[in-house]
Amino acid sequence: MINWDKELEKIFADPLLADVTAPQKKITSSDRLIAGFQLITEFVEAHGRLPQKCDDREERALYNQLQGILKDPAKAERCKPYDTLGILNATGHHHAAPGPMPASESGPKTEEQQLADIFDDPLLADDSPTNNGLFDLPDYMQQRLKERREADYIAQREKCEDFDRYAAGFGEVHAKLKSGKCRLIKFKDAHIKTGQYFVEDGMLVYIAGMDRIEKNRHGRKDTRTRCIYENGMESGIYMQTLCKSLYHAGYTVQDMSDVEEDYLAKKFSIDAGDVESGMIYVLRSLSKDPEIAAIPDLYKIGFTTTPLEARIANAKNEPTYLCADVKVVATWRVYNVKSSTFEALIHKLFADVQLQVTVDGKKPQEWFVVPFNVIEQAVTYIINGKPIAYDKNVRQLIILNEG
Repeated sequence: MINWDKELEKIFADPLLADVTAPQKKITSSDRLIAGFQLITEFVEAHGRLPQKCDDREERALYNQLQGILKDPAKAERCKPYDTLGILNATGHHHAAPGPMPASESGPKTEEQQLADIFDDPLLADDSPTNNGLFDLPDYMQQRLKERREADYIAQREKCEDFDRYAAGFGEVHAKLKSGKCRLIKFKDAHIKTGQYFVEDGMLVYIAGMDRIEKNRHGRKDTRTRCIYENGMESGIYMQTLCKSLYHAGYTVQDMSDVEEDYLAKKFSIDAGDVESGMIYVLRSLSKDPEIAAIPDLYKIGFTTTPLEARIANAKNEPTYLCADVKVVATWRVYNVKSSTFEALIHKLFADVQLQVTVDGKKPQEWFVVPFNVIEQAVTYIINGKPIAYDKNVRQLIILNEG
């Protein structure tokens, strides 16, 4: 009779099977639980105290693991044989640490506090032997959360009860922006003062008042402001918060009312050394096409060195004029400016509002959807050599590198 035990011993004793070993036991949730508890034990041995809820990522992970064990009687019972330091008894076996007070007792929690409570919940603690909890926030997210917690003040807009005192001022600024007596310039911190108007996210805002300026925790000058918005709302936003918003999506309103009425005439007075380059013209289409006729503020802006009347005489047959008659809206005689330079600047300035249309297989390049008063201002600034940009959202020119 074959002795199978001996035969198997011979087989496994074969040198060819020397590297064959039993498969490693798969780590179970219970094993991970014990491994995590042993890490907690090692921490207590090294520091002489329990892990705390703190900013240190590794210690906070151990704290969350311990709280998860304490809140689950089954986990606590499983770890008890390995509790050589009496950690479970010292912290109150089977009892969870006291939780935060209800919102009714401590007041409503902020969004940041609610988010922190979610990620700090022991139920989300990882029982793996690593030091990182499953839901530990990455460093960059922790930094963002910390910055939000440290924010001095997040202002909420509310109805302005005395808005009638400011309504006329907003109307006046709009009129001045349209006439050119006010203009928009890039925002700078130095522009912040009581009585100043700004454009924030396309809306006019007025600083009606400011508290005493002091330095904040970052060493920068700061104060609470009273900002009135043209939609009838107001806010007690801090100065530095307002600055951040204006740098991101805002402009300063600069009043030009004190500039001499004849300033431009004096600035551009012609002398013997000036050479006439040609004529800038603005045309309006008289097209009967419903799609073209329905477009408001549609103008052709061009430059010619030949008589304009001759240029537009055959407009109704030329795609560049949308194959329709045109009306001359305005002209300017220009000196010392190349036609190619002007056309390139105009096309770049109004590129975002250039009309996209094909007429008889051709695409006219000089038609733009922009208010005429903006065109007038643009021509003046280009001749003057001022750097400008156009914001199609507020339909205003922005003066760059000034103020």
